[in-house]
Amino acid sequence: MPNGAILLGNNVVADSYHKRPIRVVTHAHEDHTKYLSRSISESLFIAATPVTHEFLKVLGYSIPQSKALLLDYYKEVEFDNEKLKLIPSRHIAGSAQVMVETPQGTAGYTGDFKMPGTPPLQDLDVLVVDATYGSPHLSRKGTEWDALGALVNIIEVESPNNPIIIYGYNGKLQEIMVELRIRGVSGAFLADETTLKLAKIASKFYNVELGDVRLYSRDELLPGSIAFIHLSKSSSMIRVPAVHVILTGTERRGPAVKVNDKVYRVSFSDHATFWEVVDYIRESRPRKVIVDASRGFDSKFMAKYLSNVLNIDAVSEP
Repeated sequence: MPNGAILLGNNVVADSYHKRPIRVVTHAHEDHTKYLSRSISESLFIAATPVTHEFLKVLGYSIPQSKALLLDYYKEVEFDNEKLKLIPSRHIAGSAQVMVETPQGTAGYTGDFKMPGTPPLQDLDVLVVDATYGSPHLSRKGTEWDALGALVNIIEVESPNNPIIIYGYNGKLQEIMVELRIRGVSGAFLADETTLKLAKIASKFYNVELGDVRLYSRDELLPGSIAFIHLSKSSSMIRVPAVHVILTGTERRGPAVKVNDKVYRVSFSDHATFWEVVDYIRESRPRKVIVDASRGFDSKFMAKYLSNVLNIDAVSEP
């Protein structure tokens, strides 16, 4: 739909508002929780993984217990002769793909995902696929692991003499906290209350202890410490004396680019590249593909490529 709603079967809508009994939230990013308050008011159930429900509560959404449908991965529920289940998706903590089986056929929706680590949905009549990077020219140089390595190197070089501030979105920030701890980065982590609450939930999901984590204040921002700040605050924080690291999937010059003495851009994204989406669809082999044009770029190119190269019936919508 034009507002980004994904309609599956006759009863399910995902990631935006439409008047249907069940609203699925694939994950807790803002572009997938659009009009959620209206859905809470009008839908019978709000379905998501337990972790996503915890995230939504921290982010201020009040879902009545009678409407909160907590679905573990692969747990199937039936409503009005249709079956709904959530499949794991590697994006942020708790993110999920959606499958709806109806008497007329089976539909699936990837939500946001990246590869490897997201199992392609199988035996689908229709697949709605995320294509944030819908053409090859949007591809980043290097892999996710190259970007993480570059980030660790920046921290090792800069942190003895400077505090570090890392900017990103909710979900990505918590994932980076976990990845840095796995790679032996031991400095104090600083963040606001919301980011820390989300980090506590994510650390349980990833089964990684975050160690020294504190509430952000300017007094705590010392050499060796790392602050995690929402990307929307970067313009107001950029003059704070520190080394500033912006996590972005749009940096295509290399895994990390030094903008000036105090600013870096690191090419870290939680979305599949064009070729990873193609590999996903090649393995999934749905009978038809709808490329989500409401959130990505070059969705029409992706649809044409799937049609002409993989010989799959594919369209871009809306």
